[in-house]
Amino acid sequence: MRRCLLGDLVAAATAVAAQAAAQQPAFAHRLISEADAAHRYHKRFGLPHPAWGNGSLMARALAELQPPVAVSASSAAFLSALGLVAQLLAARKQTFCATARK
Repeated sequence: MRRCLLGDLVAAATAVAAQAAAQQPAFAHRLISEADAAHRYHKRFGLPHPAWGNGSLMARALAELQPPVAVSASSAAFLSALGLVAQLLAARKQTFCATARK
């Protein structure tokens, strides 16, 4: 997956917050996995993935938000979703860093 910036986190959290609470963890994990797959596709073929975008988490999340959804950045749902996305990205980073050290 391409490097995540703050906008990527906000877009992903918005998409996750729009889901039912029970579906949010699986949905967030799927967004991250599909963004990674889109990045690999983009690197291999030189074109954005037709459904998932250019490999950024923001592109993947925005593809999911059709039509766009407005979620208040101060709502509990958004903040919980933001924490979930950050937690999953941190765990992914730790896994890759630990694998690279071997």
